[in-house]
Amino acid sequence: MNKFSLSLIFVVFILAALVFPVSALDYNPGVIVGQYVKYGNFVGSGQGFESFNEISYQQFEVTAVSGRDVTLLSTGQYKNGTALPGNGVSEVWNVEAGTQNGVDATQGPIIAAGLNQGDAIPPPNTYSINATEDRAYLGVSRAVNLLSVSISTSDYNLTLFYVYDKASGFLLEASSQTVTQSEPSSVTSSYSYSVIETNIFTSTTPSSSLSMVYIVVPVVVIVIIVVVLILLLNRKRL
Repeated sequence: MNKFSLSLIFVVFILAALVFPVSALDYNPGVIVGQYVKYGNFVGSGQGFESFNEISYQQFEVTAVSGRDVTLLSTGQYKNGTALPGNGVSEVWNVEAGTQNGVDATQGPIIAAGLNQGDAIPPPNTYSINATEDRAYLGVSRAVNLLSVSISTSDYNLTLFYVYDKASGFLLEASSQTVTQSEPSSVTSSYSYSVIETNIFTSTTPSSSLSMVYIVVPVVVIVIIVVVLILLLNRKRL
């Protein structure tokens, strides 16, 4: 193999290293303005969660999407018609940084779209997707990402279970149980709620097209580079 051939191979490897990182995991929103999720089936027990039983619904609607930022408008009310705290408030969730209005936040109502088992959920060094599977919600089969967390200390044991829609990143179901070590006996608190209405199952989201771009573009670029270098090599031989 001559020096020119070795140089071509070296260039191919260098360009491939520059191009293929584009297809690496990218944290992007999977929602569009107007999409929403409405939660109900609120159940709570134990200290601090009794009021969950009085909640009629809570809804998050996408009012803006800019880069990795998703603005969600929160509305909701108790069963007696009284508005929930924070009713009518908009907050910005960054799905890449894992922040709520610029502050680190875990177990939010939305995460990045297209994540799979083992992928980290921002903020960094917090949680990762435990499993990706199909589940039925509102009579529709959806690919979902499961987050299951167990935290044990000398004072309490906490378990969290969240289900996120894979295509949109929206939360579909949540539950938690906390067992506090106290005298004369332990105290258990829990809550749960789930989606009761949404338009994310029928609305078009950008996640699938974005994923295809990340896969196709690097491959096309590499193919073009290889073809050009082969032509140059053949010309050199001539």
